[in-house]
Parts: sequence; structure tokens; C-alpha cells
Amino acid sequence: MKTLVLTTASALLLASVGVGYAINTDPDKTLVSENDTAMTQKAQIDTEDINDLLEYDKLDEVADVSKFNTQVVENNPHKRIILLKDDNGQPQFKSIFVKDTNRLKIINLHEGLVYSKIIK
Repeated sequence: MKTLVLTTASALLLASVGVGYAINTDPDKTLVSENDTAMTQKAQIDTEDINDLLEYDKLDEVADVSKFNTQVVENNPHKRIILLKDDNGQPQFKSIFVKDTNRLKIINLHEGLVYSKIIK
């Protein structure tokens, strides 16, 4: 009997704390992690602007960029990820440029890694 009373009291206490928290939470002031913000702020650059990127020449050499629609899906201070999609919107190549080391990896999504070197 004592166990039943303690279990019930604990459940009620937890439920009341949860309800109190839900009532007092202001959605405008909730904390957001840095990863959540980065994921929602994915950068997209038009095809014309991609020509100025450091890795463009090597990417064009490996995977003829003119045949694909380009989309920069991530661009932060440490890395840039570009997808090359066909006319049906299906990704064919993925370019990962690590800005800290100038390493470029180009992946053919059907065949695997086709380029991985440090570029100047």
C-alpha cells in the first residue's frame, strides 16, 4: 500500500511540473542549438555565383558542371557542400570542400569517391 501511494504521489508531482513548465514556456524565448540554426540556414547559391568558388575549376574538370543544376546545401566557415543534380532533380555528384585544409572531395553518388586532394 505504501508503494502504491508513493508511486501515485511521484506521478502526480511529475505531471504537475510538466504542465507548469508547458504553461510558462514562451515559444519566442526557447533556446535553439547552433546545429539547429545551421540546418535551417542552408545557403543556396545560383549557378552563376558558383563560378567564383575556389573549388569550381576542379569540380568542372571532374564532373562537367554545365550538365547539372548546382545547389550549395551547406556553406559555413569550415566547409561547403555542393550537390550537382540532373534535370530530374536527382543528385549525381556531391562536392565537399573543407575550408580549413583546402581539401576537396568529389563523390559520384553512383560510383563513389572520384577525387580527394588538397587544392590551391
